[in-house]
Amino acid sequence: MKKQTGKVNYVWVLAGGYLVYLAAKVLKVVVDGNSDAPMITIPFAIAYALLGAWLLRREWKAYRYGAEHKDDPTSWNDDEVLPAEAETAEEQAETTEEEEES
Repeated sequence: MKKQTGKVNYVWVLAGGYLVYLAAKVLKVVVDGNSDAPMITIPFAIAYALLGAWLLRREWKAYRYGAEHKDDPTSWNDDEVLPAEAETAEEQAETTEEEEES
């Protein structure tokens, strides 16, 4: 599982919202009796609703995580190496290069 970053991807929010909206519209067509194949339409509408709800929940969790940890950038930094560690890694690389040259 990936480490949470606290960053919200608004494209996923829009996609999730659209899938929930689309599921509601499709179910309304079925309820009104205008669907030719309700046995196919209903499962797909439910799948759209579940996928949309999952996307919205995932992004909501990311938003809440980011709000809770906004004062602690080390907890949501998505770089594999933190800046302080990067400096020491660069220094170590320089040291090993100097040792190899001599």
